[in-house]
Amino acid sequence: MVEEKGVFIYANLLDVNDDGKIDMISFLDPQGRGIAVAVDRASDGKMDQIHVFQDVTGDGKLDMDDTRLIEREAVKLFRQEGLEEGQLKLFIEDGGYG
Repeated sequence: MVEEKGVFIYANLLDVNDDGKIDMISFLDPQGRGIAVAVDRASDGKMDQIHVFQDVTGDGKLDMDDTRLIEREAVKLFRQEGLEEGQLKLFIEDGGYG
């Protein structure tokens, strides 16, 4: 039997300082539980802070691998032009819930 890899996560794009640019992304699992929060205070596409709360690599541990995965996805989003507030459903091929 082939094990399927990958998970869906939801990214809530937020403009918390009302400057018209996304400066915070909260990531949730399909059950609505918090996975991580990524912050770009200067709205320049360079993430300042990341806090990861849940295993998203599927190895059963909360470690730097989880941080790197969320950081990779957050940077992709922060660098997009014309990003607006709202929620995105993302499929992470190399992700898994532990």
